[in-house]
Amino acid sequence: MSVIPTDEWLNELIVSQKLDNSKNLEDLQRTILCSRLVEIFIGGSPDEIQFELQQQGLFQSHEKIDIHKLKKQNVWEVVQKEFIYLKEKWSGPNIPIYIFPITQEQAITKKNGVAYPNALFLYIEELEKQELKALFTHEYNHVCRLHYLNKSLDEVTLLDSLILEGLAECAVEEIYGDKWLAPWLKYYSLDEMLKIWEEHFLPQINNQGLNNHVEFLYGGKLPQWIGYCIGYEIVRTYIKNYSSNKLHVKSSKEILAGSDFPL
Repeated sequence: MSVIPTDEWLNELIVSQKLDNSKNLEDLQRTILCSRLVEIFIGGSPDEIQFELQQQGLFQSHEKIDIHKLKKQNVWEVVQKEFIYLKEKWSGPNIPIYIFPITQEQAITKKNGVAYPNALFLYIEELEKQELKALFTHEYNHVCRLHYLNKSLDEVTLLDSLILEGLAECAVEEIYGDKWLAPWLKYYSLDEMLKIWEEHFLPQINNQGLNNHVEFLYGGKLPQWIGYCIGYEIVRTYIKNYSSNKLHVKSSKEILAGSDFPL
């Protein structure tokens, strides 16, 4: 597999809307886009798939989309070339990649990516070429790591989640430089992170299930984005102490043990 020609799906959607204005836009999006993804979301109905994708950033069915801007930037070709490069670099899995316009509700961020063990989704508007490549690099690194872990999403531990995000950010930094790192990685000092790590993270480090890690990663009761920052620092300090060679195929515990974060 590789980059799926979702531009053709989007053209089909636009043409269908123009031919019959009376058609329900939600139904059209479900039929033309989401029904084609049933094999990816095993057991999921088009309705359930549509809900999940819209939660991730897929444009709302009533929103006008302009795929000409994306085609002018050659986003499908850019991502395809990056996929070939990274797949060889990381000996990564061959997966389908889906690119869709992002909802206007997330227009400020202009981008979002979601990685599954068997597929990758990008939701974007106009981006600089390097920014698009950095976004894909982050998400495909997730796919490679999940492939190595070979766990269900319910089996992934909190430590796995932290390392997952840290590896992705460090991969972006290594390939494209710190310009494209997430801005929140500079929110906290190492001393602040170490204190929060020992008090809140260490006791829960084996907590399983991605859904149980939201508070740790994004914050709420804990500081905002703290898990992303800690994950990045764990991986960054491991690289500082050792190297980045074949890092995504080392165990989470080995990476932690080689970092500046105490067990």
